[in-house]
Amino acid sequence: MKTFLLLFCLATAAGLSALFAQNPSNPVARFQTDRGDMDVVLLQDVAPNTVANFLRYVNRGAYDNTFVHRSVASFIIQGGGYRFRNNQVEAVPADPPVANEFQVSNARGTLAMAKLGGNPNSATNQWFFNESDANAANLDNQNGGFTVFGRIINSSGFSVMDAIGSLPTYNAGSPFDQLPLQNYTGGPIQDPNLVHVISVKVISKFLSLSYPAPNVVHLQGSGAANTTYRIDASLTLAAESFTPLVTITSDSIGNISHDDTSPGTRKFYRLVVP
Repeated sequence: MKTFLLLFCLATAAGLSALFAQNPSNPVARFQTDRGDMDVVLLQDVAPNTVANFLRYVNRGAYDNTFVHRSVASFIIQGGGYRFRNNQVEAVPADPPVANEFQVSNARGTLAMAKLGGNPNSATNQWFFNESDANAANLDNQNGGFTVFGRIINSSGFSVMDAIGSLPTYNAGSPFDQLPLQNYTGGPIQDPNLVHVISVKVISKFLSLSYPAPNVVHLQGSGAANTTYRIDASLTLAAESFTPLVTITSDSIGNISHDDTSPGTRKFYRLVVP
């Protein structure tokens, strides 16, 4: 089991607005790669159709065990389109394209959708991370602007992006003419030489708590769709003091909801996920 924590003190509601000031309803996705993890907030408040399109791929595991197939120094790293099985490249099946929703500038660390030249509304499954603020003017004004639908949220994620972007690239023939490889010394490219996206998963989190009635605390969260979670509770922040409160399954879009009818005067909560 892997535990993700977001803890709330129920002694008072003060300070909740500060905790949730930055669009708390936006989900967070974790890109687990060979080089480390990148946690990305998905901007469904400004690009709802693009995020919904991306999450359809995520929820069916379409991005799991794929590889970064394009890297341009100081520009972008791109993936989402291919996996390597039995020494063969396979294309990830693509859904119908999604309409362009360009609103947010392509700053360093943003996640955007790739698309066909001359067709702003052609994004399907391929995504890219922008490595530099210097690229914003180009990406914002080309082909209707590239739709930013996420951004890296911590320094470790930026370090992972930069580590992938710094790898040497090789021409393995289009569309792999800028293919980043690790530990490659020549000859046929092997699976360990590729930069894998091991998985892309939505990170579960509590979004808010409210008090709909005396002695009732309503917990609202988000996670992966149709997934079983466990809510633990404790009277202190000590990790060993948490005990299971309830097991609950999220709905078809990942909403997690529970009413604690015995909260006491002070309690902390955490989500435990598989």
